[in-house]
Amino acid sequence: MKKVLVAIALAAAIPASAQTAFTVNGQLVSAAEQKELMNLLAEQGIKDEGKQAEAARNILVREKVIGQEARKLKLQQTPEIKTLLAERETQILANELVRRNAAAHPVTDKQIQDAYADMKKQYSPNEIKVRHILVKSEDEAKSLISQIKNGADMGKLATEKSLDKGSAPNGGEIPFTNIRSIIIPGFAETAMGMNKGDVLPIPFHSSLGYHVIKLEDKREVPFPELDKIKDQVESVVARQNAANYLSNLVKNAKVADVQSAQKPAPKKTK
Repeated sequence: MKKVLVAIALAAAIPASAQTAFTVNGQLVSAAEQKELMNLLAEQGIKDEGKQAEAARNILVREKVIGQEARKLKLQQTPEIKTLLAERETQILANELVRRNAAAHPVTDKQIQDAYADMKKQYSPNEIKVRHILVKSEDEAKSLISQIKNGADMGKLATEKSLDKGSAPNGGEIPFTNIRSIIIPGFAETAMGMNKGDVLPIPFHSSLGYHVIKLEDKREVPFPELDKIKDQVESVVARQNAANYLSNLVKNAKVADVQSAQKPAPKKTK
């Protein structure tokens, strides 16, 4: 009876969440390895210890099985897999280095203000709303301009004729867009020089083809105040800080070629 009471007392002293080691195809998974993963899962938001233990076990079983099969097939020895593993390891380590550097050197208010000032300098308040038809030949574009001047519905023509599949279903309409976001050289400047409601009298030529352009409207949108976009500006600064940090690590690395030792030529015997 005394032995039974001692056993019950010992069992009560062991935490319900205590892990026991197990094997996967003969490979040992220690209690410490499980506990380490459980702690990580807890940091990621899984607070229930039972769920932590179940998730940790499932993850480790899958990890060991895949690792065993990969080693059996010698996958880690193939050049492609070696490269992929090295790239993945480098990315994981880089992410952690960036995280630690950001924690040690948080974004300052001055950095945010300086970045905001730079963004504001580069900003254009001009936005345009246009309707256009993209075709292959200049003659076809000229014909469409003539039809529109004679009363044809430009939206209908755009839907039927335009090669721009993004705007054609909308009758060729491109909604208000900042001119800095329009990547076709000269397109935005040409449209900005037009009056609202005008159709460009000659086709606009680009690397895509010939455009028939109508300026639907244009407006100025002031740059937002800092307090309205502070979070976005801070994110931009954080990304730039991360890029600079990693760039400087590479830049300051001491890289040197290793000269192979040249063996002296054997002496000729007389």
